[in-house]
Amino acid sequence: MPSNITLHYFHGRGIGEAIRLIFAAGNVSFEDRRYTIDEFRELTALKEKFPFGQMPTLEVDGRFIGQTDSIARLAARIAGLYPESPLVAAESDMIVVQQAEIQKAIARLSFDGVPGAPGTQMYPEQERKLRIAEWFESDLPGLLQRLEQLIKGPFYSGGDMSWADIAVFARLTQILDTDASTLAGRYPKLIAVEQAVRERPEIARWINDHQEDYPRFQTVS
Repeated sequence: MPSNITLHYFHGRGIGEAIRLIFAAGNVSFEDRRYTIDEFRELTALKEKFPFGQMPTLEVDGRFIGQTDSIARLAARIAGLYPESPLVAAESDMIVVQQAEIQKAIARLSFDGVPGAPGTQMYPEQERKLRIAEWFESDLPGLLQRLEQLIKGPFYSGGDMSWADIAVFARLTQILDTDASTLAGRYPKLIAVEQAVRERPEIARWINDHQEDYPRFQTVS
């Protein structure tokens, strides 16, 4: 088990949240180092250590790992959430890659370039909402149906929760934050996975401790 783990990423959930949730679910201690866009632009020396000069980047005992899927896979192995069977592992990889396509599509609909990159701007709010709403009606149902039909129950592997379920949960959270009715009446297996992951004690604790990132789950004090 590594002794020092630091995740370098922006504030908010974004593509780094699944990595945080995997560590949380596995009770893995890590430093959640968050940066504003302006702070990231000033990280000249540190960014030179990032394999591709971008985030998320995972620092493990002084070594740096880039690319979201590679980081999440390593996190899952450290956390004991990566399947031991090569075939089941490949199926979990497949799910993680597929759910990322949803995030990429929403990002393309929201920004005129790569989010966080110099010069990238978000489309005007009304235009962005319209673009996303149209995509939710046209393309998203087919993507969700494919993810739905691959669930063996209660999780994707058919047994214990893995990193694939957490990655899908992170993506469904993004979708439901945009339109809370998206899954209703059409995707019972996805609804069940979302609920099972959300109610996992370690995940529930993370959400409760980071309510600023989960506005739908905020409790009234």
